[in-house]
Amino acid sequence: MEYLDNRQHNFSLLEFINIMADKKTIYVTPHSHYDVVWAFNKEDYYHINEIILKNAVEMIKKFDFRFLVEQTYLLEMIEERNPELFSDIKEAIVKNKIEIADGQYVMPDPMMPIGEVLVRAILFGNKYCKDKFGVDVPVAWAADGFGLNAQMPQVYRKSGYKWLAFRRGLPKTIGYRVSEFVWVGLDGSKILSHWMPLGYRAGLEIDKWEDSYRTLSSFATTSSILMPCGSGGVPPQIDTPDKVEQWNNEHDDSQMIISVPSDFFKSLERGSGDLAEYSGELYSPELANVFPDVVSSRIELKLAFKDCENSLITAEKMATLAWIYGRTYPVDFLANMWKAMLFLVNHDVISCCGIDEIYDEAWKNISAIKEEANRLMEDCAHYLSKGDNSGNSIAVFNPNNWETTDWVEAELDLAPEWNEEIGIALNGEEIPSEVLEFEYKEESGRCRARLGFIATVPPMGYCLYRLVKKNKAYDSGIEARGNEVINKFFRLSVDDKTGIVTVFSKDGKKLLEGNELIIDQEIGDLYFHKSEFDEPIGSESGKGIHFSTFVPGELRVHKGPVRTVITFENSFYCLQWPYYLTKKFGSILQRHKTLDICKQIMIYNDIPRIGFRTTIRSTQSHIRIRVRFDTCMIVPNYTRQTQFGVIDLPLIKTLEESVRFPSLNWFNCQEGKHGLAFFSRGVPINEIKAGNIYCTLLRSVSVLSTDGQSGPLIPTPEAMELGEHNYTYAVYPHSGDWKEAKIHQRGHEFNHRLFAMQTDSQNLKGELRSFILEPDNLIISALKRAERDDAVIVRFFETRGEKCHAILHVPNHIKSASCVNLLEEEESKLDIKDGLLEMDVSPFEIVTLRLTLEKLPLEETKALSFPLDVKSMLCE
Repeated sequence: MEYLDNRQHNFSLLEFINIMADKKTIYVTPHSHYDVVWAFNKEDYYHINEIILKNAVEMIKKFDFRFLVEQTYLLEMIEERNPELFSDIKEAIVKNKIEIADGQYVMPDPMMPIGEVLVRAILFGNKYCKDKFGVDVPVAWAADGFGLNAQMPQVYRKSGYKWLAFRRGLPKTIGYRVSEFVWVGLDGSKILSHWMPLGYRAGLEIDKWEDSYRTLSSFATTSSILMPCGSGGVPPQIDTPDKVEQWNNEHDDSQMIISVPSDFFKSLERGSGDLAEYSGELYSPELANVFPDVVSSRIELKLAFKDCENSLITAEKMATLAWIYGRTYPVDFLANMWKAMLFLVNHDVISCCGIDEIYDEAWKNISAIKEEANRLMEDCAHYLSKGDNSGNSIAVFNPNNWETTDWVEAELDLAPEWNEEIGIALNGEEIPSEVLEFEYKEESGRCRARLGFIATVPPMGYCLYRLVKKNKAYDSGIEARGNEVINKFFRLSVDDKTGIVTVFSKDGKKLLEGNELIIDQEIGDLYFHKSEFDEPIGSESGKGIHFSTFVPGELRVHKGPVRTVITFENSFYCLQWPYYLTKKFGSILQRHKTLDICKQIMIYNDIPRIGFRTTIRSTQSHIRIRVRFDTCMIVPNYTRQTQFGVIDLPLIKTLEESVRFPSLNWFNCQEGKHGLAFFSRGVPINEIKAGNIYCTLLRSVSVLSTDGQSGPLIPTPEAMELGEHNYTYAVYPHSGDWKEAKIHQRGHEFNHRLFAMQTDSQNLKGELRSFILEPDNLIISALKRAERDDAVIVRFFETRGEKCHAILHVPNHIKSASCVNLLEEEESKLDIKDGLLEMDVSPFEIVTLRLTLEKLPLEETKALSFPLDVKSMLCE
């Protein structure tokens, strides 16, 4: 089988005897799960784990003892702060007394970040293990987190892992029947996997080993039994060696070995035979009850994280393009930004299920990443466009590997002779634009403006536009009639009493109704939503307890030359009078206002997307706010984006049935030829029921855990989410299925957006396009410098589940190419002919290329030929 290692394994004499006698071998694995932060802060956990590792090293020196270490973040801290302990750990690793299992920089939650971020956690950690200790990491050890996404078998296998041990997420189809199976990824990659039936604490309480053994044996598929012996923040137990010896003296049917995970898996492989195979996410019903609530805890931080995630990926691409064309690559700068990002994806940071104080560092990292990534993008953009941040041109950059057309906004600093009549020109022809803000600053004698327009930008490159004095009046082609707006794709109306949006096709078919806010009671914690009510506290459609009410404010329709923006404002009051017979008498008096809401709806004539920007200012604690959309479908099929791919959700057959699931950036509903795609920038789309889509905007809670099982009962007042919150999401009605509508591209570019920079590029006479990748089911997730040399790494993945022939257009100074794994280790050579690199790609395959090139200064690169005709895009 693919997952089996072909090398011969060396078994101990005891293991060999047990195998021949058909005895069970219990692999007791001492370990301590490392939380970077959670119920203690980072310094506390460092101190705790320093003590734990000191004890482990002492036991290794005195006894036949072994130990497991998970994450290199801890080892890096020990190397810096305690060189003597680090030296002892290194010696134990070299002697195979300590095994690094998982070996990621931190242990991320595999369901929340995008796939590229998960790859970097592995890459940084495994590189550290190789550089510092000379070891590979064969075992993926998923001790914590809220499930495993469906592409992890491929990610693991292409990162050198042979085996997986995991704690949570055993799927329904396997049920609680076996602890070993073969997990199959979306692309067909296979990894031998072990589910921990008793978690990583199976052997923690030594006096309960008999009970644990019986339970573990009932699930084991072979005579090899893994018994993790540890927990989070628990030191190794000094009596473990004696208790193991005692067990062996008292039991004839089994033998116990103090071991590390790789020993267990080597034995498991030998006796496994044909194991059951499972394809799909490791996402159990138990996780479905908690994960959708976790993703909406401390929502403000999660929204900021998503913004940082996208900014860092784009900044790295820009830095790599600039480096290819002669600029110095910021190696240490980007490495530090990535380490700051990886701290954020640690399973107890990104889940936001920890104490308040640990998020101070998270917010500092977010602020630094956002500021530095934006600065790096600006510097590289100006380098590539041969300009600085002044002048009468705008360079619009596209981080995607396909031509992208979308709304873009540019911040401008202008000479005093400019006024609000600012326009934009392409190829000497003025195009529609909108001045969104304009201000004359007397202290500087300059004008500050913000300009919006629709830009079309070539793949992985830029297009130059010229600022001009506006001399044309444009009509967007959008028709506005009161609170109704009509463009070439649909008709949309907003109820002036509720703010609820209704969308019809041009032939009158109802496509969508919603953007309705629903307020529920929230008496849960950072893990679980709980409410004592069967109905909401209030909703914009009028449902809820009779004491409270929404009061509508102003509805405004602004029709501009490019887009139309509808703004609706309302407020929520906890008390109204009369609170009985309100439908008969009306709501006359309202008191105790706790929410102010502003909802904007953006409609374009040339883009079939409805954009939503919702702002909530809350002074009310212990509520949950969701936004609801009715898809107007009877029995739709649901498809959602996952890391490096797409998966289908189970078909919902009854009105009462619902599906709660993790979400990334997009989600699609399909019924026949009619489809609706939902895009979000960090807003969790986390429940579907009876054709309705629910997105949780915030959960206001004040305690880490209320049950004493998920965690301690620690107050978390900062998790009450009081204050202002801003949300951006969109709906994309389409005909045909999601593949025909290219929803994978539309959803991707909604997050990986065009960005515009003011520049003085007067002499640049062309657009820049690079790394064009065909066909359109391939998405470039990373463009970076290689970790160990001056090569370019290009990573892309197939996203429609279709086999294809990839064609990558590369600059003609690329010297050679090879296919590498996710650790950037070479696997095969590739040919480049006439500037084209071609290869076959399997469904949902992740491909990583290593390209060597001759770097040239920017002036020389302007003369280089590309395999495509480059249109002149000089804006006169």
